[in-house]
Order: sequence, then C-alpha cells, then structure tokens
Amino acid sequence: MSATTPAGVEAPSDPAAPPFRLVPYFVGTFIDTVGGGLWMPIALIFFVRAQGLPLGQVGAALTLGGIVALAVGPLAGTVSDRIGPVPVVFASNAVRVLVFCCYPLVGSVWQLLVLATLGSAGDRLFWTANTPLMSRLAEGRALDRMLATQSVVRIVGLGVGAGAAGLLADRPGGLELLAYANAASFALAAVLVLVAAGGFAVERAGRGGHGSGAAVPGWRSVARDRPFLLLCGIHTVLALGGASLVLILPLVAVDTLRGPVWLAGAAIVLGNAVLAVAQRPVVAWTGPRPRRRGLVAGALVLATAFLLLAPAGHASPEAVVGLVLAAAAVGALGQCAAFPLMVAAANHAAPVASRGRYSAVFQTSWGAANAVAPALLTGLLAVGHPVLWLTLAAATLATVPALRAVSTRLPAACLRE
Repeated sequence: MSATTPAGVEAPSDPAAPPFRLVPYFVGTFIDTVGGGLWMPIALIFFVRAQGLPLGQVGAALTLGGIVALAVGPLAGTVSDRIGPVPVVFASNAVRVLVFCCYPLVGSVWQLLVLATLGSAGDRLFWTANTPLMSRLAEGRALDRMLATQSVVRIVGLGVGAGAAGLLADRPGGLELLAYANAASFALAAVLVLVAAGGFAVERAGRGGHGSGAAVPGWRSVARDRPFLLLCGIHTVLALGGASLVLILPLVAVDTLRGPVWLAGAAIVLGNAVLAVAQRPVVAWTGPRPRRRGLVAGALVLATAFLLLAPAGHASPEAVVGLVLAAAAVGALGQCAAFPLMVAAANHAAPVASRGRYSAVFQTSWGAANAVAPALLTGLLAVGHPVLWLTLAAATLATVPALRAVSTRLPAACLRE
C-alpha cells in the first residue's frame, strides 16, 4: 500500500521517515546503470590494453576485491538502521565516483586491488540500503511491483550503456573516456538521490515502529533468526542458478556445444529482453497469490531451463541453437518471478528497525553466490556438461520444499501473503 500525492511524492510507510520522491531516484538508478553498462563489457579490456596490466593478475585483483568488500555489508546495514538508508545510498555513489576517476591512473596491480575493493564496497553499500529505502515507499505486495519496476529500469540502463560502450571503446582515448563517463554517471545519480530525499535527514536509531529512543535489535538477533538465514541460503542457490545463465551458458554454448559464435551474445541479449518485457507482468501475475507460490513457480521454471540444457551435448547444431535460446528465455522468466519476490520477502522478514542489518545479510548471500559462481560452475563443467546442469536443476528444485518448510516459521507478510 503506497500512497502517492498528485505532486508525485511517495508517502513513506514509516511516518518517522522523511518524504521521498520516487521518480528522481529511479532516474538516478537508470543513469548509474547506464554507466555500469558502459563499464562491464570493457573492464578487463581497459586494465589490460589501456593500463598495461597482465590479464591473470587483473582477474585475480577484481575477484579478490569483490570478496574483501563483502565485509562492508554488515557495516552498511548498521549505519542504515542508525541514520537511515539515504546517506548510505549517497555514499555508495560518492565512493564509486572516486574509484572511476582514479582507474585511468592505475599503474600497478596493488593499486587496482585497492580501487576494486572500494568499488565493490560501493556496490555493497547501495544494495544493502536500496530495499530498506524502497520499503519506505511501499509495503506488502506493492513492494514487489516497485522492485520489479526498478529491475526493468536497471536492465534497460545496462543495455543502453553496453551499446554505447561498443561505439566508444575503439576510438582514441575511448577507454579512458568510458571510465570518466561512468564516474560522471555516479555523480549525477548521487545528486538525484539528494533531490529525491530533499537533502539529508539523519534519523535517530529506534524509529521505524519501535518508538523514539527504543532499543534497535542488533546483530545478535539477526544471527539467532534461523528461518531468515535459511531464506538467505535459498536465495544463494537461486542466485547461483541465475548467474549461470550469464556466466557459464555463453561459454558452454560456443565451446562445449560448438554453437555459432554469435550464440553467446544472443543468449544474453534474449535473456535481458525477456527480463525487461516480462518482469512487471510476471510480478503482477503473482500479486493475488501468496508470495511463496510465486517463488516456487519461479524456481520450477528456472530448473526447467537447466533441464533443457542437460541433454544438449547430444543435439544437432541446429537443435543446440534452439535449446540454448530456449533455456535463456525460460531461465529469464524464472528469474522474473524469483528475484523481486525474494528481495521483498527478505525485507518483510525483518523487524522494521533492523531492515538495514537484515538487508546486509541478504545482500551478502547474493554477493557470496556471485563470488563462488566462477569456480563452482567451471568445476562442475569440468566434470561434465550434464553434471553442471543437472546439479543446478537439482539444487534449484530443492528450494521448493525448503520454501514450504520455512514459510510457516517466518512472518506471514514474508511468504504467506
């Protein structure tokens, strides 16, 4: 239930929180994801070609930086609970402005490691504070729809940025220009966060339904919340499945299944197109149903994508193209249901005053999945192509009974409404 005034100002669900304008925030989301789209396709190319660093060391530095930055999540959650999520989102953009302004100055691997850690820390700050901020504007199933809309905005922004990167990367000085353009996108996004929030309004700990001056539940209460931790474990499994469609499927399509070179890019483009078009309709379809049913449906559809790929090693070249593209599209449909609903469910599993801490743990589960995905997925592929996809299918299907078991141990607003 979100109330919107004619002026477009979203009324926060927490009366103690300051008013927040959704449109400028979503515009900022679009702009910073355009920057992300500019950067992701050329990140390795930039450090190898423009900065002259060894490819293997660049990959190791970026991976290690992402792992080290996971430790920032708990700190971000605590700060978000104590002073509110808006300063944390602003800080996430400010940190990334600094990082991308410094990337063209990198001359050694240790410098890259420091900046990569800071950049990943900025990502963790944003994702830890984003859902608590969104929950100021909508509760219940309205939060699902809002997160789905933000997901569409991000997907379109990434696509626009990736297209622009292809046009600029080969121009003289184009790689450096892309780094500075990404810095500029985060700077503008930071300004729009302040516009959306009407400036900084630091909130006192204890607000958000607990009363002014009431004690805010700390990390010990989060650690004791075993149903929530199980929900995070389920999310990790689903996140690994989603990552496989972007990380390992393109490689499998070309190298293992001997598909045409264009198939790798086509699978990613098709998956993103399905996400952009189907995200809101799928979430709208789940709206009248308990959130658990939508998550179960998403898991079943995602597992179907993996089962389509398992026998592809014995298919003809023409069938390989069809199976890979079908798996990309079906897997994207599963993600349309699974991920916005899971994010909203985790938010509603938390006491209002501890949503920053709970979000930090939840986002760490996402970060951990992405950190282990390259080694885990390539290791399974080394054992065998069917082993990879059947293992992912089995793990994803195992989340269905897990969701049913945990739903009765969480607040009703989490999975049963």
